[in-house]
Amino acid sequence: MKRKWISKADIAVLLSLLLICGGLYFARVFPKDDAAVAEVTIGGETVLELDLQNAVERQTYTLENGVTLVTENHTVSFLSADCPDSVCVRTGALRNVGDVAACVPNETVVCVKGESRQQLDGITY
Repeated sequence: MKRKWISKADIAVLLSLLLICGGLYFARVFPKDDAAVAEVTIGGETVLELDLQNAVERQTYTLENGVTLVTENHTVSFLSADCPDSVCVRTGALRNVGDVAACVPNETVVCVKGESRQQLDGITY
């Protein structure tokens, strides 16, 4: 009697794992956060709140410390900063609730806040 490499139980386990991973992936990539607001703080004080739900067209905001932010396609990102390494500019676009970017030399933090339906307390990339 020959033994099969893959049994019916193996296929069922693989399919269920694939469905679980696909569901988690799509929940992370396509979140359903309706009221996302980007909160901009300088030195711990909130100076600007940007509604990402209505941020469709490109708009730029220049802050009092010289940092320039841009909103477009329901995202916010650092456009320019006068810090020496520009890590904040290379962070990319913030879209999901819980996304944070900071320009440490200019004491500027952008945090996306809102009602999140996700129950995750951390993501590792």
